[in-house]
Amino acid sequence: MSNIVYEIIDLQKTYSKGKKVANEGINLHVFSGEILGLLGPNGAGKSTLVKQMVGQLKPTKGTISLYGLDVSKHSKQVSRLVGYYSQEPHAISSLTVQEAILITGRLRGMSSSDAKRETNYWLDRLELGEIRTKQLKRISGGQRRIVGLATTIIGNQPVLILDEPTNELDPIKRKLVWDIIRERNRDYGATILLVTHNVFEAEHVVDRVGVVKDGRLLVLDSVGPLKKLVDQRLKIDMSIQLGKRAAAEAMLNEWAAVEVIGENQLRMLVTREELGHYLQKISTNLEDLACEEYRIVPPSLEDVYVHFGGKGEMKHA
Repeated sequence: MSNIVYEIIDLQKTYSKGKKVANEGINLHVFSGEILGLLGPNGAGKSTLVKQMVGQLKPTKGTISLYGLDVSKHSKQVSRLVGYYSQEPHAISSLTVQEAILITGRLRGMSSSDAKRETNYWLDRLELGEIRTKQLKRISGGQRRIVGLATTIIGNQPVLILDEPTNELDPIKRKLVWDIIRERNRDYGATILLVTHNVFEAEHVVDRVGVVKDGRLLVLDSVGPLKKLVDQRLKIDMSIQLGKRAAAEAMLNEWAAVEVIGENQLRMLVTREELGHYLQKISTNLEDLACEEYRIVPPSLEDVYVHFGGKGEMKHA
């Protein structure tokens, strides 16, 4: 039996009578039980791609199959198999939080008692109890996104497609969302496709990652092999006392090239062979550099993202 969940062949999506290309020549397999991350700048075509994968948009050219079913021809079956979390997850804003979760469960075929039980579980797990009777239009954007996660997950569908699930969330809620994503994959075997800008956090969750730009899938592989494609120099990131960055930058520039990465943040790029030498120089000159903290950062998924065209769009925790 094939372990391919989604098979996408030569996918193209155009608008305005072919003048605007949203997706072009995308070929992709999503395998059972994996977490696949899709990264890319705004307007790259990621959301258009996943909307075609759940049957909301029809491809201009090419095919998308889910467990061997043509998605364009079997939209009802797709909705039973895939939990889709969109960037705007709620169409009926007059529903209460509790109603939105409960009704979604019932629409997915759950019995009344099971839907109520699971609704109460998610209200508790996601700390939504205090707003359970509030209409969706009366709660904050972050709260709506948490409710959207609950409506996506209820019913334990085997495939989850999550489009920017941590947008508008504070660090505590973001951690909760990442924990739940790992749990659905590890404990329930869910296959998950994750669209995100949060490169730093995604690196610790995804099995494979694809970078999308200008409607094309530029690269697709496991995180480890992708890291080998980018600059292998190590970063030494330094936090400098406020108001003293310029002096520290001038001093460091006498040793090696330095980048300014924040108001009081500097970065040196060094080879592994050079690392010990420069760490010793920094440690013996901490006071002169006004350096409060420094750390070594190896090549990361962020570097992959920047290398393949996502510069300026990544997000950090």
